[in-house]
Amino acid sequence: HGDSGTFVVGPESKIILDSSSSAQLQTTAQTFQADLHSETGLSLPIAVASNAGTNNFFLTLKTQDSGIGKEGYLFNVDSSVTINARTANGVFYGTRTVLQILHEASDHASIPRGYARDYPLYKERGLMLDVGRKFVLLSLLENYVRMMAWYKFNDFQLHFNDNALNAGNQPDWQHQYAAFRLNSPVFPGLAAPDGSYNEQQIRELEQVASAYGVTITPEIDTPAHALALTQYHPDLASPTYSKEFLDLNNPATYTFIDSLWKTFLPWFTAPQVNMGMDEYASQDADKYREYIAHYNTFLRAQGKTTRMWGSLSEMQSSVSVNPDIVIEDWDNTWANPVDMVSQGFQLINANDLELYIVPHADYFHDYLNTQLLYTSWDPSIFSLQNPALNLQPGDPHLLLSLIHI
Repeated sequence: HGDSGTFVVGPESKIILDSSSSAQLQTTAQTFQADLHSETGLSLPIAVASNAGTNNFFLTLKTQDSGIGKEGYLFNVDSSVTINARTANGVFYGTRTVLQILHEASDHASIPRGYARDYPLYKERGLMLDVGRKFVLLSLLENYVRMMAWYKFNDFQLHFNDNALNAGNQPDWQHQYAAFRLNSPVFPGLAAPDGSYNEQQIRELEQVASAYGVTITPEIDTPAHALALTQYHPDLASPTYSKEFLDLNNPATYTFIDSLWKTFLPWFTAPQVNMGMDEYASQDADKYREYIAHYNTFLRAQGKTTRMWGSLSEMQSSVSVNPDIVIEDWDNTWANPVDMVSQGFQLINANDLELYIVPHADYFHDYLNTQLLYTSWDPSIFSLQNPALNLQPGDPHLLLSLIHI
């Protein structure tokens, strides 16, 4: 709702924290202070007061508006800019709106007066980055976090292991390219020599992500896409199928993967992790589903909830899978979204037809068709060609969508 006139930020402006919520908003204010300096060149002091005063930014947690949820905010611009939310994350997203408006303003200082009420339609908005097939420097991951926050994304899934397509089917599979990117002395020699992350680096990334309202969701992909693991432990490779597949009949497989998760889970604060679980041999659907059940139970015992790549429609079996696992639905054949919802699963729309970027692969996009997504797509749409595969907008089973690179 527009009003007349503008608010102009200047050297005399301050970032004011409401005295009743200053402790909860301190980190948000410091992040805003640093980003405001980057955008405008102004170094505004942070102060605590009970009201906004004049020509300031006032951050507060006083609203009782339950309709904006945990990430929404109220944005009021008059003689000062007041950002009012129910949580620090909501206030944080309001500061992103300030930065976006200032970025577009010709003087990088003016904000039109008025009022806005802003909140997300979906709980999570995400990006998945495949650091398994291509190593990405820690500094670049931190920049991804900042970029995601700018667009109000909040879930950064990191795919920590993978291998070249069909590498496990080659006679020299032990020498095909594969990488595992987490580096712990518990597993000497497992981390890829061309790049990995140690515990201290993950802690640093987590610290940046926390300041920017982003959750780092780790993924260790098994029992397929696991060539880096079978090269490390050749005795765990499937004797029947591709050597990138773990042997699900070997108890040592479970012992090793248990120890892998126990080692790396404490590095991450995310409440949910991705177990992988995509593209295993369909002939072994029973064992595959038993493997899913084992790691769903195992990871929940470690205090985490779970998500997995959608594969259950293709992997038919009488062995049931608990619908408390979130399905990252990347392919409508491997996991029919309507069928998954009918079974009680919650979904992440990760459909490869519209949301995958794989440069130089003729079966995926070199870049996203942003115009098509903007004009024709919604997170409830899993197929632009076949509406029968789509959910209703706002379906409570639909948690988020993920762009994949």
